[in-house]
Amino acid sequence: MKKLITFLLVAIMACTAFACGDPGTSPTPTPTPTVPGPTGPVGPVEGDELAFNWQVEGDAAVTYPTTPLLVGSAAQAGATYTYRVATSKLPSNWNIHDYQTNDATTVLDYTTDSLYTFDYNLTQDGYRILPSMANAYPVDVTADYVGQYGIEEGAKNRAYKITLKDNLKFDNGDPITAATFVESMQLLLNPEALNYRADSYFKGNLIIHGAEAYALQGTTVVTGAENKHDTWAAAQEDEDVYFDLMSNNTQFGAFGAANYSSYKDETYGWAKLLKAYGAIENIDEMADLQGLSYAEIAADAAKLEKLEAILEWWCTEPEEEMSFFAYDRVMPAYDWEDVGFLADTDENAIIIINDKELSGFYQLYSLASDFFLVHPETYRACITESQGVYANSYGTSVDTYVGFGPYKLSYFLADALIKFEKNPNWHGYADPNNANYYHTTNIEISMVTSEATRLNMFLQGQLDSYGLQAADMEDYQGSPHTYFTDGDSTWFVALNPDLAGLTAAQEEATPQTEGNEVNKTIITIKEFRQALSFSLDRAAYALELDPLGGTAKALYGNMIISDPNTGTAYRTTEEAKDTILKFWGLDEEVGPDGLYATKDEAIAAITGYDPVGAKALFTTAYEKAVEQGLISAAAAESGNFEIQLMIGKPSEAAYYNNGFNVLKQTWTEAVVGTPLEGKLAFVQSATLGQNFSDYLKDNTVDVLFGVGWTGSTLDPYGLMEAYVAPSYQYDPGWDTSATDLDITLTDNDGVSYTLRASVHAWGAEALAGIEIKAMVVEDGELTGDYVMIEAGTTCNADIRLAILAAVEGAVLQQYDMIPVNLDSSANLKGMKIKYGTEEYVFGVGRGGIKYMTYNYTDAEWDAFVASQGGTLNYK
Repeated sequence: MKKLITFLLVAIMACTAFACGDPGTSPTPTPTPTVPGPTGPVGPVEGDELAFNWQVEGDAAVTYPTTPLLVGSAAQAGATYTYRVATSKLPSNWNIHDYQTNDATTVLDYTTDSLYTFDYNLTQDGYRILPSMANAYPVDVTADYVGQYGIEEGAKNRAYKITLKDNLKFDNGDPITAATFVESMQLLLNPEALNYRADSYFKGNLIIHGAEAYALQGTTVVTGAENKHDTWAAAQEDEDVYFDLMSNNTQFGAFGAANYSSYKDETYGWAKLLKAYGAIENIDEMADLQGLSYAEIAADAAKLEKLEAILEWWCTEPEEEMSFFAYDRVMPAYDWEDVGFLADTDENAIIIINDKELSGFYQLYSLASDFFLVHPETYRACITESQGVYANSYGTSVDTYVGFGPYKLSYFLADALIKFEKNPNWHGYADPNNANYYHTTNIEISMVTSEATRLNMFLQGQLDSYGLQAADMEDYQGSPHTYFTDGDSTWFVALNPDLAGLTAAQEEATPQTEGNEVNKTIITIKEFRQALSFSLDRAAYALELDPLGGTAKALYGNMIISDPNTGTAYRTTEEAKDTILKFWGLDEEVGPDGLYATKDEAIAAITGYDPVGAKALFTTAYEKAVEQGLISAAAAESGNFEIQLMIGKPSEAAYYNNGFNVLKQTWTEAVVGTPLEGKLAFVQSATLGQNFSDYLKDNTVDVLFGVGWTGSTLDPYGLMEAYVAPSYQYDPGWDTSATDLDITLTDNDGVSYTLRASVHAWGAEALAGIEIKAMVVEDGELTGDYVMIEAGTTCNADIRLAILAAVEGAVLQQYDMIPVNLDSSANLKGMKIKYGTEEYVFGVGRGGIKYMTYNYTDAEWDAFVASQGGTLNYK
């Protein structure tokens, strides 16, 4: 995640139980897309701000009983217990400031700690969050900082003190103090480094005051002209101010240059909006103005006429002309002393000052991660700069890394083997409550790409856990040693329907059949994407490729928690059920007059497979493609064209090679009897590697499958940014800032409004705790009135849930992230080990390395395996 709540770009890998989840821990609104922009540019003059009581009522503080769990057993004195597993991929970099893919957690999960940590509750049937490196729960000290860091009188939950334990050390014995935390944060936010994970502390729930300004100082940011000038007249005179629909201003939001191509596409964005309302006649007129100052536009009568038409259409308030203009702002210097992350050296405490209120569960959740701590001396020694280019080799070898968790890295051989041993300097071993835990003395993780080899190693006693594959299920599905675990990811078929990118890609493509016209732009037609979805028999797909995975029916699966205080699963809420039923067209089929008696019954019946409907949609898509000129009239008449789909391969896992053939066969058969019969051509890409999503974003590949996001199981609100923010979307061709969403909400006082804002505003801003302006809608029309609302952690839980469900529905309706399978796994547990609990407990798993115990010491295990002839029977 580039976020503290940590969501990571992931692809399905051939994985073991270690990689996929166990043992170890990891952490009736209706969407209505409309034509007007995010703040209602077409409609009445803005009216009044209306009262809407959306804030959480009562004390949001959350603590948990810290009574120790005394259920462990003593390990045999002097014995060694080595936990051995294998994975298909080992990390090359686990720098906690800069890692981007999930394999880095192979090291970080064992060698890092956190201020707070998830653990079993007292009955071992749920979770609680307990202090780990912290000595106690956070204390609100906001009143001590009034007049500083933007804190006003009466504010609360903006500044909090966390006292550290006095015996914290790195694994080399160097002390860890509050000053170490502050120095590590400064290294993370170093503006020269541009660390990938720096924005974890100025996005999402944890927004440290001044962190963004410090990290971005010296960089150039496209900024709305209203941030430089108070009047339009002044902006007109400034040659550095230019016409730009991508500026970070109130009306348009932060679109980003990567999405400019969508403005020239009549299917998307403000270009369509401007044309639809007569402000411009031709979409390309925007490109004619892009990047020009007012003086340059005024020098060309035709361009000036276009601009004036747009401004006349848009402007209803003084100075609104600046909505279309921006400038390149070089972020000013910012002093570290103004960043709200401080050390209280007298009390060995850190003070965190947040730009928004943060308390309760989400405060603890934000602090219950491996955080940002590094060993400063080693870290600085790993920094190099050559010709102005910053590089850092921290976390790439044993010598370039110093951990601070229960285990220390003792051996690393790239693409082969990682070894860990107990870290004698970890504070947890001094805690008498841990005397009967952490039996594991050593950990060995091998890289083994062959599934057959991993299974053989497991059966020969060389591994203690094995992640079952499809081919194994006939032998081991009923084994008493098999454990099934739901995951937090949904696997998608992802497409990027960006017209400009697809046009460029098809111009470069070579037809499979000589003389054919290659077409890719049909992907921009929604019916084509819907047809691809409806033609997928998800049950058959899972049986062939992922027999452990369930059928995915929405963005989020069954393990996503919407109320972490109670552990309520999102999919069990009425709002989430309504979203699924609406998406699959069953919302009117529940009840006495419907096909199904209950919502649950209707949802259980959804398969996602409708071959007849798919054929009708393929036919419609073809007709629209011809009508819009995406398929030329000549090609349509002669039939000499092919819809060429480049299917991306994120890794060499068998899943992707087999899946390519499954999709090819499925979609080839699906178009039989339609105008596209025999017209689909399939190409598999070379192995894309860890940055696989980039190839979809720039339309180098047309389809990715078996991909998604992981993490943020306990914060689906924050995870929604992955689907609606351009910097994260697999599909940046969809301009979420120009797609409106109407949501009906009821506040704490029973007042209801239907409110309109963009999908981006709701999903990437409001749910992240950023206040947005939502326009009031009555009978489908804007009234001009509005409410100011944010739906972060201080928002009423019912309102927040309603917004989440509505945004999920809007994303699903795009059909460019098509849900196919739910992430789940099954693994064989070796006879050598025992889990903390037989049942999977959310947030804790089955106890992880802390609670794992052993039936045999290493020496006893070797003797036992030999006594069985060298091969064990797990059937």
